[in-house]
Amino acid sequence: MRECLNNFLLFFQFFTRVPINKSLNCEKENFRKGSIFFPVVGLFIGLVQWIVYYMLIKVLPINITSVFVVIIPIVITGGLHVDGLGDTCDGFFSFKGDKDKIIEIMKDSRVGTYASIAIVFDMLARYAAVYTIIEMNLPLILIATPIIARFTVVFLSFIGKNAKETGSGNIFIGNIDVKSIVIAGTITIALGTLLIGFNKISVLIVSALSFSFLFNKFCESKITGLTGDTLGANNELVEVLVLILFIAIN
Repeated sequence: MRECLNNFLLFFQFFTRVPINKSLNCEKENFRKGSIFFPVVGLFIGLVQWIVYYMLIKVLPINITSVFVVIIPIVITGGLHVDGLGDTCDGFFSFKGDKDKIIEIMKDSRVGTYASIAIVFDMLARYAAVYTIIEMNLPLILIATPIIARFTVVFLSFIGKNAKETGSGNIFIGNIDVKSIVIAGTITIALGTLLIGFNKISVLIVSALSFSFLFNKFCESKITGLTGDTLGANNELVEVLVLILFIAIN
């Protein structure tokens, strides 16, 4: 029980800006066992988004409410996944060369043209999707989306391989066992079913996993595997995909 609590707090400490000022065990084993809490972190982020929507929509128009809803995940995570999307796009598209050079570009703290384009697209697509969802009065997808996206990170870490010998992504990539992915998947399906129904959550999860599978293949073609940045990029892209697909099937 103590180890489970440690891992639970570790994931909130690692993936959010929630002030958990506590010394925790953070060995590779803790991250492996704690990977079942990825969807729970997503649930927390989604709930905060929904609460912000619920409070603001009573006093503000949809467009302004949508802006605040879109910015919430960035505030909570410190832009962790958006940074991964930007770094991945800079590395993959700004240079046609070998793996080492692409990874070097991804590690560069400067923001390049492709990172800027990707982040602008990400924000615009999210804003348009959130605006439409609020208009449709189907806000519970705001909770389900980050849950699904973070489950795909577990899936990607399970099927993928490391592109680098060292890196933050290595604590997950190749470090996820079958038990962890089954538990994380069960949590995702259960929460998603409660929020938007089994049929819709099934379509969205299958689509998200299919996208992640293809994204993994794309990363392998570029850098022979995955990094922490690519995990973050996948999370961002899956969230946009899920929001748009949800609109399409309603």
